[in-house]
Amino acid sequence: MKPELPSEIKQHLLDSIQNLKAIKLCLENEKLALQTRDLDQIESLAKQKEHCLEQIKGDIKARNSLISSMGFSIDEAGMESLIASLPEQHANALNKGWQQLVNLHNDIQQLNQANGMVINRGLQQVDMMLGIVQSGSNARTTKTYNAKGRSVATTSRIIGQA
Repeated sequence: MKPELPSEIKQHLLDSIQNLKAIKLCLENEKLALQTRDLDQIESLAKQKEHCLEQIKGDIKARNSLISSMGFSIDEAGMESLIASLPEQHANALNKGWQQLVNLHNDIQQLNQANGMVINRGLQQVDMMLGIVQSGSNARTTKTYNAKGRSVATTSRIIGQA
């Protein structure tokens, strides 16, 4: 095992944590922008998220390379095994950094899911409004009777909905 391996892992974890914190901040700001419907801010944040995701992809690629070069599987268990294989003085500190990274990842997943729900709710509102404005298959049909007593289907909307 290379003597510089613990410091390599430490630096990798620090870089990864920094990149995850950056995307977490983007998602928190996106939540606020979605709530206020600030389209310019949403667009700006989308670009920032794209940049952060590229950084995170690089982190994952570097982590996978590091783990596989030491003969471990390239997954969470592999990283944990790699850290456990180090001397205890390094393993304890690196394990804390790894757990922080995993916790940040979970927080980010929850934020992203919450933002997705806000977006879906907004899309449903837009679809509902379009349905009200458009006539046709989305409009209500009611049956009325003409002067001869025959039923006639008519399309109608309640004035309060239009």
